[in-house]
Amino acid sequence: MAHAATDQSQVEGEAQTSSKSQTIYVFRHAEKVANKPDPELSEKGQLRAANLAKVLSKASIQRIYATKYQRTQQTAAPLAKQLSQTVNTYAAGDSVGLIEAVRGHGQTAVIIGHSNTVPDIVRAAGGNAPELSEKDYGDLFVVQIVAGKVTTLRFYIPAE
Repeated sequence: MAHAATDQSQVEGEAQTSSKSQTIYVFRHAEKVANKPDPELSEKGQLRAANLAKVLSKASIQRIYATKYQRTQQTAAPLAKQLSQTVNTYAAGDSVGLIEAVRGHGQTAVIIGHSNTVPDIVRAAGGNAPELSEKDYGDLFVVQIVAGKVTTLRFYIPAE
């Protein structure tokens, strides 16, 4: 179901000095219906969100975060339902504050963001991520932090 990309990098995380390990999954919301304020997910987006839940079903997720918008909440919903968890809402645009909160909890977390925030969230965690366009869907960034070293993996979650 998930396909690994060839782009893997390892960087030193200046802010991550803890010897404790942590994994943070960062995903852009799935496909939305077009030309609507605060749009919901399209049928294809609902399928991709369900696939994300399947892929992460055994990942020991302890916290799920999404912005207040329908498209991010609906992307997180299948995973939250599957794991019997609630979705924690965060303010879009505060990547550093979000990562400080996530790192402070020290738990395995999923963050659902937007094309213009996902790269910043990954970078705030110490990882590497390219800019995403409005047409980029399905990229799952896995930021692993172990003894202050950060490894970024990039996978693709299909909508079929």
